[in-house]
Amino acid sequence: MKSFTSIVLLLAGTSFAATISTTRAAAAAPAVAAATPRKLSPANPPTSADVTNSITNWATSVNTVNAYLNDPNNQTKLVSAIVFAKDEPVQLATLMKTPQLSKAGLNSGKVLMGNFPSIVSNLQMVQAGVMTTQDATMAINYNRCCTVLPNIGSLWAASTNASKVTTAAAGMMPNLEDQCRAMSCQSAVSGNGGGNGTAAGMTGARR
Repeated sequence: MKSFTSIVLLLAGTSFAATISTTRAAAAAPAVAAATPRKLSPANPPTSADVTNSITNWATSVNTVNAYLNDPNNQTKLVSAIVFAKDEPVQLATLMKTPQLSKAGLNSGKVLMGNFPSIVSNLQMVQAGVMTTQDATMAINYNRCCTVLPNIGSLWAASTNASKVTTAAAGMMPNLEDQCRAMSCQSAVSGNGGGNGTAAGMTGARR
């Protein structure tokens, strides 16, 4: 009887040790790296190629934020949206240095400077649980559809015209999130610059 008990205890101990070993191995596994925007090193002032690269990067960021706003309960998309939303002001800074940028382009850039911080802040507050997903996305959608995206389109057009870009970036417009279809922007509170302040009025914008 003692021999049988010893065998059971030995097997149980081996199983427990194996469980601990497996758990430790799993805990030590490296975390999956999050997607990040492509790193650019534009000249100052930016060249025609730099403007193209900046707009291409920016379009990716817009689409990434859109993906979250179209699926606001997806936490993975929220994390990506925050990372890429932070890259939009980086590309803004590049395009604002475009030589001979028009007044409309400069005005749109100034509007964007004033509106980007609140978008990033609202996304971060959702992540931290300080703000509800519904309240945050409602504010972000209104800001982006009525002010930010129209002015991005205006700045892109102005910068490609000024730098004589002949690539596909010359006719590129930012895609809109789904909520822009139902958004009324007649009294946009965030103000607008070179953009017309209405989501529906973004000529060439893809939905």
